Amino acid sequence: MMTFLLSWLILPLLVAVLSLGIGLLLRRVAALPDLAGVLLLPVGFAGVVVISDYTTQFGVTAELTGPAIVAVALAGLVVARRDLPAIVRPARAWLWPGLAALLPAGAIAAPVVLTGNAGLTGYGRIVDIGHQLKFTDHIATAGRQVPTVIESSYLETVFKMTSVGYPGGSQAALGGTSGLLDLDPVWAYQPLLALFAAVLGLSLYVLLGRAISSAPWRAVAAGVAAQPTILYSYALNGGIKELAAVAALALVAALLVTHRPSAVRWRQLLPAAVAVAAACAVFNLGIVPWLGMLIALLLGVDLATRPRRVRTLGRWAALGLMALPLVIPTILVATRLAPVATQGGPPDMGNLAAPISGWAAVGPWIILDHRYPIEGFGYDTYTYVLIAVVLAFATLGLARTLRRWDVGLLSLGVGGAVAFLFVTDRAGPWGDLKAYSLTAPVTMALAFAGTYALRRGRVGRWLAPAATAVVALSVLVGNALVYHGITLAPYERFADLERLGEKYAGEGPAVMNTFDEFAEYLLRDTKVAGIVNPPGGRYELGPTALPGLQFVRDPDELARSWLDEHRLLFVRRDPTASRPPSNWRLAERTEFYDVWRRQEGAPQVVTHFPLTGQPGERTRSFCREVRDELRDAGDDAWLAYAVAPDVVQFTAAEADGPPLWLQGGPDFFARGPGTLEGTVSLPAPDRYTLWLRGSFGREVRVVVDGEEVGGLRWQQSYPGQYEIVGDIDLSAGEHTFAIVRGGGSLLPGTGNEVADSRQTTLIGPLAFAPSPSEQVKYTPAGELGDVCRSETRLDWMEVLLPSSGAPPPR
Repeated sequence: MMTFLLSWLILPLLVAVLSLGIGLLLRRVAALPDLAGVLLLPVGFAGVVVISDYTTQFGVTAELTGPAIVAVALAGLVVARRDLPAIVRPARAWLWPGLAALLPAGAIAAPVVLTGNAGLTGYGRIVDIGHQLKFTDHIATAGRQVPTVIESSYLETVFKMTSVGYPGGSQAALGGTSGLLDLDPVWAYQPLLALFAAVLGLSLYVLLGRAISSAPWRAVAAGVAAQPTILYSYALNGGIKELAAVAALALVAALLVTHRPSAVRWRQLLPAAVAVAAACAVFNLGIVPWLGMLIALLLGVDLATRPRRVRTLGRWAALGLMALPLVIPTILVATRLAPVATQGGPPDMGNLAAPISGWAAVGPWIILDHRYPIEGFGYDTYTYVLIAVVLAFATLGLARTLRRWDVGLLSLGVGGAVAFLFVTDRAGPWGDLKAYSLTAPVTMALAFAGTYALRRGRVGRWLAPAATAVVALSVLVGNALVYHGITLAPYERFADLERLGEKYAGEGPAVMNTFDEFAEYLLRDTKVAGIVNPPGGRYELGPTALPGLQFVRDPDELARSWLDEHRLLFVRRDPTASRPPSNWRLAERTEFYDVWRRQEGAPQVVTHFPLTGQPGERTRSFCREVRDELRDAGDDAWLAYAVAPDVVQFTAAEADGPPLWLQGGPDFFARGPGTLEGTVSLPAPDRYTLWLRGSFGREVRVVVDGEEVGGLRWQQSYPGQYEIVGDIDLSAGEHTFAIVRGGGSLLPGTGNEVADSRQTTLIGPLAFAPSPSEQVKYTPAGELGDVCRSETRLDWMEVLLPSSGAPPPR
């Protein structure tokens, strides 16, 4: 609960106060009393980004980021202390701007907040979120220095991101603000996304001021325009840069419209310069087409409509001169990023299953998961009809802004369209997605301006609200589907990893046996090597390892010599997993992980023979091979073996599942409610732990002999990983069970599976595991024959040599 309160209550309030202080300081320095309005907090938040981006450039100043933000904010609160009561006093004027901010921020926050836990969305959809967190931690503690020694997956990721000049303004702000509360950025990531969404909503509220005179109407329009489905879905899948970029871009437009350079003194352009610097910090060269077109159009309008052109040009030059020192960090980073950015960005599809149509940039996109093509996986007919409707109103809105000479919305719309065409002509599908995300809020804002223009005459009184409702629902329906089908980070497991990372910090190097980018991040201080980004590409496997990418590596699959280079082994608990070699001892067992420590002075493992626990596998030829190894090892050699756990596992036969569950091997992709029933035969009475393999959004319950053992909800995992359902006392003999997935609900992350994405509703085999017992046995070499003839199921056998001066193993 404390982590939840810190992330969703204390952190947003803290950032709001810091933004207020920095905004007040900018207001005083710029001599701009009008800034006390809607844009005060957004400008202050842009200041947080700029300060963070500056201090995280260098290792010596990185850890001063939080104190620097606080110092600047305190200075603003002090210099404006006399004006502060009037500024912060609750007023009716706050209501509608507050709604414009709350609608998009609440949409981002809701999927996590409604679980009652801290956390984030998009887990398992894309590994980039884990990479962003690694990058955040590194620049917040060591700046942008490129690691020279790569000894962990954490540093492998950091090396890749720092060496190419990855944009880091939003990540720097994340690290700087969360560090003030000693809150790991993993718990602050989603709240910061919500704050960027609020900035976007407020900026659009200002930009729609001339087009929509009604404050309530404008608040709804801005709040919905700030969450077009493609941007909303991308944000819930970790798109922090894209959401921050469009928020900063809208803020720049709002400031340059409300305080036109040709109409103010040069110092009054300081807030706009800060917003420009923030936009550059969060998106670097990627923002140039949009920001460049916006500024070029506004400059052109100013020069064309103002009589004193030299003075106007001087004011714009002053804006550039003020922004220049603020964007120095961006320039430094851009020297590394330029080779990638000038080629249109990454040419691949990223985590997309197929390229996304450019029509997504309009706003409506009715599908559970934007990564899949809307044809076949979404509601394409309804979507394209709604796109046509929204486009019609956006065209009307654009015509109205031109007729009324609404410079801000007009420049943002026309400039955004040109930038969109420029970028999508050069970028690959992954880069196109970013362009769609930056364009869609502007299209939606223009559409709302168009619906408001219908408010004329008797017919317009009902036509305009109806049209506005249609435009709003065109994205809210898609957003509801995204909300319902999004994956959620498993809070309890992440909290477990965070605790383990702190407890075993400095005891590495370590190995993690599962594919999990967040484990690589949360265990970073143990110098863990994981499957996602192994350090130096080294994640060495033995001869029995399965080929290709596997999301789980059994300890027996790891190359023993490579494993012995490490001191710790983190194993995701799995009833079917092998015990690590005998020179490893269990240091700790949690609900989710076993922590193994390599024992100094343990008997030397000469040879390790993996087995599967199946009868008849200890053949004569196998035992001869073991005997030969014992003989070659010498007279001091001993034999060790691990007893395989007597786990009973049920795997459904082909075509044996509910009609709405698509079967893929031993797993089911649940596309609706259903019940899978079966029977197991247990060898002995015991208290059994039930494990279910899969990834669970909507609750999945397990019932044995009519008694409910437990249920799993919001426990997402990569394929091949097990979750504990519960414990139950069972007798020997046959037992019936049922795996039940019920109907849907309004809760987040409880939708049905899309295609075979294997994350939200994957249901695999059910395992019955008896009480654990000591698995490793030691015996003299002469008793090999007895071990080979035994019917005991074995996990592995080993040839050992006692350490120098040590007694034989027992």
